[in-house]
Amino acid sequence: MFISINKDNFKLLNKLAVPLIVQNIACMSIGLIDQMFIGRISADIYGAIGVTISLMNFMAGIFGYFAVAFHIIGSKKQGEENKEEFREVFISSLLIDFVIGVIYGILTILLCKFIFKNFYGLSGEALNAAVTYSYITCPYMLFQLVIFSCSSYFKIKKNTSKLMFISTGASILNTILDYIFIFGKFGFPKLGTVGAATATMISVFINMLILLLAARKDIVYFFNKDYLQRIKELIKTSLPLAGEELLEGSIFVLMINAIISNIGINEIGAYLLAKNVLEIILISMYMYGSAELTLVGEKIGQHLYGEIKKIAFSGVLISFSIYVVLSIFVIIFKNDVPKMISNDKNLIGLASQIMIPMVIMNLFNPIQTIYKYVLQACSDGKYVLYITALINVIAFIIIMILYMIGWKLWSVFIGFFVNYVLAMFVYLFRLKKVVSKYNTTMP
Repeated sequence: MFISINKDNFKLLNKLAVPLIVQNIACMSIGLIDQMFIGRISADIYGAIGVTISLMNFMAGIFGYFAVAFHIIGSKKQGEENKEEFREVFISSLLIDFVIGVIYGILTILLCKFIFKNFYGLSGEALNAAVTYSYITCPYMLFQLVIFSCSSYFKIKKNTSKLMFISTGASILNTILDYIFIFGKFGFPKLGTVGAATATMISVFINMLILLLAARKDIVYFFNKDYLQRIKELIKTSLPLAGEELLEGSIFVLMINAIISNIGINEIGAYLLAKNVLEIILISMYMYGSAELTLVGEKIGQHLYGEIKKIAFSGVLISFSIYVVLSIFVIIFKNDVPKMISNDKNLIGLASQIMIPMVIMNLFNPIQTIYKYVLQACSDGKYVLYITALINVIAFIIIMILYMIGWKLWSVFIGFFVNYVLAMFVYLFRLKKVVSKYNTTMP
């Protein structure tokens, strides 16, 4: 059987993942707190800022896969105890971050208004809020990508508690600055959207700066041709990972948000509100997935291939159990949880109505996500890309058919559910083959 439980793996995964969960909640809260405060100003602006943050996170998710590539490669170097090559890969990741961040900032200034107006149908006050927020946060990508690379650095070093403390501090700072700038407290003018964006940028910048200082012993650059080789290796590893994120993001984030936006501003606001709640309880699956990258990559570097399936199942069991427990809590308090983010009665009512189907549609998401991370750690990213494309096409066709016959939001719920179930079974089957292949080629 593929199922194998090991108490030591549970301990290792929890040691790595629990601080990451706290750290990720802190990072997520920076955008969530912006929406929470803005949700008390205007429902239209709340929806617009929600779309803006969703777009930024989508782009960061794509480019952030250079940091994931560093995580995969760096974990193997760590397992091999090759410190010099590990440092070279880390520096190369930071160089890529700088180039992408600068380009993104320039394109944001030039294109954001066109995108929000023509693809999201925003206008008037909502359009102005989205554009203003985007202009001020145009350096966000540079700061966030560097944070991703530094985060991977500390994950590989198994020092995730440091990430937890730094990110929590940045989140607290963001909350304080949001309150001061948005509502004009302690003598500051009432800045609204401008205040939210300014608070975000200050907090993210300080977060990045502290992480760089904490990792400074390995940030020593000496120009040589090895860096070009490392950059090529990172790009080669990250392309299928970013492609998989691009497929999922473009179909199930950008296009879905665009569809719901055209139903109505209240619908997109309610959907994003409920989605924010679900993203909080889904954090654990990504963090345990990240822990899988570290442990599986390390085991591959040590040629301990027999440990892969044990680590994989341990992550599945933990992340799925956490999701079920937290989902029960959300369902019980579905009328109250949205109030933490917005006080708009219409948004709260709509979000409460769709909370249960959104919980159900994500039921198998933790399982397929863990298996996907393990496959990526096994350098099987291309397979994940190809199968994701196929499954997404199937799910998207289902969504469009149901949407056109009038099922509206239900089409999205059913499409997501089908996507996760198919991915779970396909990834599990593939992982069995990968582990079997490793075992037959064991030196």
